[in-house]
This record gives sequence, structure tokens and C-alpha cells, in this order.
Amino acid sequence: MNKQNTLTLVETLLIDYANGTLPLALEVLVETHISMNPVSARSIRMLLQLGGALLENSEPISLSEGSFEKLMAEIDSGFDKDREINNNVSNDNKLLPLPLRNYAQDIDSPKSWKRIGIGLSEQAINFGDDFGSTKLYKISPGCSVPSHSHDGNEVTLVLSGGFTDEYGTYGPGDISIQETGAVHKPVADEDGECIVLAVNEGPIVLTGPVGRLLNMLIK
Repeated sequence: MNKQNTLTLVETLLIDYANGTLPLALEVLVETHISMNPVSARSIRMLLQLGGALLENSEPISLSEGSFEKLMAEIDSGFDKDREINNNVSNDNKLLPLPLRNYAQDIDSPKSWKRIGIGLSEQAINFGDDFGSTKLYKISPGCSVPSHSHDGNEVTLVLSGGFTDEYGTYGPGDISIQETGAVHKPVADEDGECIVLAVNEGPIVLTGPVGRLLNMLIK
């Protein structure tokens, strides 16, 4: 997969966001991305305007009795659920982009991170649903994430710093999308710490001799 394919996948992700078909984890990731990327923000506005124009020109349909009340009740329930999740984390997280602040623990506190390797730490984020897993990763300058593949797509947003892998170089606000089976080894830039938000549909599978041994031990 090359950088051009990644751009196409990002465009598809933005369209799915505008259509309202993404799970919450990817919604927050996209909202964080467009808060950092003016080009994508303009694209989203155009998509939403296009959707509104299509809706105005569509034929009206009749709704079953009580459907509007049911919809509003579901929306209210969703808001309550979001508030319950958000109450478990710190709201004072000014180092993160605004859409993500209420979901992540304080990234300045060492207690918020779990060390998982040399120069590599993670922080799990709970969005209150069963969709895959979402984590913040902090990578020290020049350090790498072990070579791995994915059982399901992985969408990664760079929040600060940058990294390079087999498919390109990514900086703040950039999105990297790895499809099922893709293998890569992200390496953080030498000039600073890299923090990313990663949403995985399925588990990460370590590759290489050491990785395969660790996979067997984990199982």
C-alpha cells in the first residue's frame, strides 16, 4: 500500500463520517483530525452541504407512529452514555485536541501510561462499545513499534511528533490506514516524542521470529 492508497482510504473515512456510519471511536478520531487539518475540515463541510442538498431534493417518506419519539429517546440515551464515560476521565487535558480531551487520561501524568516496550507506552481509551480497541501510543524519539500486522483495519492519527513506516512519513494531523494483513514497523522521528491515536478493528499480530514467539506466549 502506498501513500496514494492511504489518501483514498482517508477520503472514504471522511465520507463515512459525513454519512454518520462510523463507530464512536472513529468519529472522535475523524473529528480530532479535522480539528488539526483545514483541508479535511473543508472537505467535511462540502460533504455535509452536498448531503443537505440531496436531502432537500428527495421525496418525503411517511414514518410509523411514535418513530420520532423513539429516535429522540435513543439520542438522549446516547448522550447520557457519553456523559457517563466522560465522567471517568480528566477534562483538563489541554495538550490534546479538543474532540479527544474528554476521553483520554492526563497525558502529562506517568500514571496514565503503561510501558509496553523500550521507549513505548500505551493508554487504553474506553468508548463504551464493542468496536475493536482504541489506544494512545507514546513513542520516544528514534524508537520503533515492533513489526506487526493487523487482524482488521487500523486507523492511526498523529497527535504530536511524527513517524515513518514502510508506506510513508506522517506528521501532526496525518492519518495512516493499514488494511487487514498489512505489515509495518513505525519509527518515531528523531527530533521529538511521537503520540498517536490508534483505532484497531481487531488484534495486532506481531511478526518476525521474536514476534511469532511472543504471539504464542500470549495465547
